[in-house]
Amino acid sequence: MSRFEGLPDTRTGLVGHTDEGDEAWLIRSISQKLYRCPGCHGEIPIGADHVVVHYVHRIGGTEHHHWHRPCAEALVGGLRKVRKVPASDAQRGKLEARGRRPAGRRRR
Repeated sequence: MSRFEGLPDTRTGLVGHTDEGDEAWLIRSISQKLYRCPGCHGEIPIGADHVVVHYVHRIGGTEHHHWHRPCAEALVGGLRKVRKVPASDAQRGKLEARGRRPAGRRRR
């Protein structure tokens, strides 16, 4: 049993680092349209609880992907320095703002 099992939820998200040094933010979401999970390539139906993984690249820029919860739990195992964060810190607008600032200019 992982210490992060069941996360992210409505109050807590996760952040970790990929092997390339990019930040990976995992937040809970409810799908507003049909998505395809990059982990299993299955469909995520409208209204389904799922995980959005926002990548904030260290050279700037962001991207995000929609994952099934079990597929995202497998993804967490490949991240380094994973920690819990308040869901309010992992809002899409805040993450996109982080992506507009190069890594050396971020405030911590």
